Amino acid sequence: MKRMLLALLLGASLVALWAAGMGSAATTPPPIQAAGQSASNDQTAVGASSATQVQPSNDNTSVRVLSPGNDGSVNQTNSAQSTASATNANTATQNSTQALSGVGCGCASAPIQAATQAADSGQAAGALSAAGQLAASNGSAPTAVVGGGSGGSTNQSNTDTSGANAANTNGSGQTATQSSPGGSGLQAAQQSADNSQGALATSNATQIQPSNSNVSVRVLSPGNDGNVSQTNSASSNASATNSNGSTQNSGQTAAGGGSGIQAADQSASNDQTAVSGSLAQQVQPQNNNVSVRVLSPGSNGSVSQTNSVDSHATSTNANTAHQTSTQTAAGGPSCGCGSSSPIQAAIQNADNTQQAGAFSASLQSGASNTNAPIRVLSPGSDGSVTQSNNDTSSATANNTNTSNQTANQTGLFAGTCGCQSQPIQVVGQSASNDQTAIGLSAAIQFGASNTNDPIRVLSPGSGGSVHQSNTVNSSADATNSNSATQHATETAFGSGSPIQAIGQRADNTQGSLAASVAAQIFPERSPCGCGSSSGNVNSPFRVLSPGSDGSVSQTNDVTSTGHASNTNATDQTATQFASPSIGCGCSRSPIQALGQLGENTQQAFGLSAAFQFGASNANHPRLVLSPGAFGSLTQRNGATSSGTGSNNNRLTQSGHQAI
Repeated sequence: MKRMLLALLLGASLVALWAAGMGSAATTPPPIQAAGQSASNDQTAVGASSATQVQPSNDNTSVRVLSPGNDGSVNQTNSAQSTASATNANTATQNSTQALSGVGCGCASAPIQAATQAADSGQAAGALSAAGQLAASNGSAPTAVVGGGSGGSTNQSNTDTSGANAANTNGSGQTATQSSPGGSGLQAAQQSADNSQGALATSNATQIQPSNSNVSVRVLSPGNDGNVSQTNSASSNASATNSNGSTQNSGQTAAGGGSGIQAADQSASNDQTAVSGSLAQQVQPQNNNVSVRVLSPGSNGSVSQTNSVDSHATSTNANTAHQTSTQTAAGGPSCGCGSSSPIQAAIQNADNTQQAGAFSASLQSGASNTNAPIRVLSPGSDGSVTQSNNDTSSATANNTNTSNQTANQTGLFAGTCGCQSQPIQVVGQSASNDQTAIGLSAAIQFGASNTNDPIRVLSPGSGGSVHQSNTVNSSADATNSNSATQHATETAFGSGSPIQAIGQRADNTQGSLAASVAAQIFPERSPCGCGSSSGNVNSPFRVLSPGSDGSVSQTNDVTSTGHASNTNATDQTATQFASPSIGCGCSRSPIQALGQLGENTQQAFGLSAAFQFGASNANHPRLVLSPGAFGSLTQRNGATSSGTGSNNNRLTQSGHQAI
C-alpha cells in the first residue's frame, strides 16, 4: 500500500505539473535533480579450529637417601586449547544533498527532486572449535630416607579449553536532504535498509581420564611439606552474535508559492538468526595426594583438589532502527500560479525478525578427589583440605530490538479568498517485531566423590579444616525485549481547509522458552558397605595421637534455573494542529483523522528440574587413646529448582487534535 500511495502521489504531481506547463506561456523547462545511491554487502566468514592432546605426562621423581636439603616447588601442566573466530563487519554511509536556487516565475518552472538510497547487507559467520585431551597425567613422587629438609609446593593441572565465536556487525546510515525555493514542485525521497545476518557457533571440549598424583614419603626425615594444588578442568564456550544499527534521516524543505508535493518513504528491514551450541565432558578425572611420614616430624601444607567442567552457550541478536522524516513547506500563490494546495506524505516502516537459540550441556562422570596423609611417630600439624567437583552449564538466548520513528510535517499555506487552498498532510508509521528465543541447558554429574582419610599413630598434632563439595548448576535464560517509539506531528497554518491524517501501528509477537535440567547421581553402595564410595567422606583416625581437628563442611548441591521473559514497550504519540483562516464565505472545514493501533502477543515458558539421587555426607572421626577436640560439623544435601515465565507489556497511546 505504501508503495502504491507513493506512486500515485508521484504520478498525480507529474500530471499536474505537465498540465500547468502546457497551460502557461512560459517556455522555461523545469529543473530536475535525481540522485541514486546503492550499497550492497555480502560477507561470509568461517573459522574452524581443533586441538587434540593424547597421553601427555609430566613426571617428577625426587629421591633423597641420607641427603638432607630442601626441595623447590613443582609445577606441572598439560593444556589443550582450541579457539575459532569468524567475524564480519560492514559500515555503509550514504549522504545525498539536493538544492535549487533561482527558480524562475511563471508557473512552468516546477522543479523535481528525487533521491533514492538503498543499503542491503547479508552476513554469515560460522565458527567451529573442538578440543580433546586423553589420559593427561601429572606425577610427583618426592622420597626422603634418613635426611632432613622441607619440600616445596606442588601445583598440578590438566586443562582442556574450547572456544567458538561467530559475530556479525552491520551499521548503515542514510541521509537525504532536499531544498527548493519554489513551492510548485516535487520532492521525493526513498530510503531502504535491508539486513540479513546468520551466526553459528559450536564448541566441544572433552577430557578423558586426566589425573594428578602427588606421593610424598618421608622416613626418618623431619621437615615440612608445602601446599598441594591439583586441578582438572574442561571448559567449552560458544558465542553467536548479530548486531545491526540502521539510521535513516530525510529532510525536505520547500519555500515559495505554489502547489507542491513532498513524499518520503523509509523502510528498515532486519532478519537475524543466532545459534550457539556448547558441550563439555569430563570422564574419570582424579586427584590423589598421599603423604606418608615415618619417624619424620613436620607439618604438611594445605591441600586443594578440584575437578571442574563448564559449558556456556550464548546467542544474541541486537537491532536498532532510527527513522526521522521532516517535511516543511511555506509560502502561497505568486506570479499568477493560483492557490496553494500542497501535499505532504511520510511513510515509515520498520520490520524486525529475530531468532536466537542457545544449547549447552555439561557432563561429569566418576570425578574423585583423595587425600590420605599417614603419620607414624611423626608429630606435626596438617593443613586445611579443600575438595570440590563442579559441573556447570548455562544457555542464554537474547533478542533486543529498538525502533524509533519520528515524523514532523509543517505547512504555512496562503490561498486566495475563495478557499482554493486545501493542503493535505499524511503520516503512516508501522513497526513490526517478531522474536523467538530458546535456551536449553543440562548439567549431569555421576559418581562424584571426595575422600579425606588422615591417619595418625603416635603422632600428636592438629588437623586443619576440611571442605568437601559436589555441585551441579544448570541455568537457561531466554529473553526477548522490544521497544517501539512512534511520534508524528502535523502542523498547518494559513488560509484554506487542511486535511490531516495520522496512522500508527505497532505489532509485537514474542515467544521464549527456557528449559533447564540438573542431575546429581551417586551409585548405591552394597549392603556390606564395601561398594564404590561417592559423595563426601571424612574419616580421621588417631591412635595415641593427641590433638584437635578443624571444622568439617560437606555439601552436595544441585541447582536448576529456567527463566523465560518477554518485554514489550510501545509508545505512540500523535499531534495534529491546524490554524486555518476560513473567512470570505468558505464552506469547507478542516479535517483531522487519527488512528493508533497496538497489538501484542507474548508467550513465555520457564521449565526447570533438579534431581539428586543417593547424596551422602559421612564424617567418622575415630580416636584411640588420643585426647583432643573436634571442630564444628556442617553437612548439607540440597536440590533447588526454579522455573519462571514472565510477560510484560506496556502500551502508551497519546493523541492530540487542535483546531
